[in-house]
Amino acid sequence: MTDAHTSPEYRDLSVEERRLLEWLIGNGNAEASIYASQLPHVKVIGRCTCGCPTLDLALGEKKFRTIGASTILADAVGNSPEGTPVNVILHAREGEISELEVISFDGTKVFGMPTPEMLKVV
Repeated sequence: MTDAHTSPEYRDLSVEERRLLEWLIGNGNAEASIYASQLPHVKVIGRCTCGCPTLDLALGEKKFRTIGASTILADAVGNSPEGTPVNVILHAREGEISELEVISFDGTKVFGMPTPEMLKVV
């Protein structure tokens, strides 16, 4: 679902984005492993317009992410490549991976996507 804070972007995950999702699923909560079979089908369908690397995700050829109540599959903290302290949350909605949320703790708006080596699960 796109809104005023999301810019449509239809593409495959980058190698680094896929690696981060795999790490989050592998190190997430007990429910996270149920979603591992969806990883080959996850596409980026939008990105946040504020400058953070948050991505809206959908499966297959969908153009909109699922909506509704979020199930948090993984929650990690660490730093962006620039050293910005971040919280990384992988969300599922309606049984599908739907969002890779990356929030700065210090209010920084523009920063890059962290790698698994920069994070630890909370």
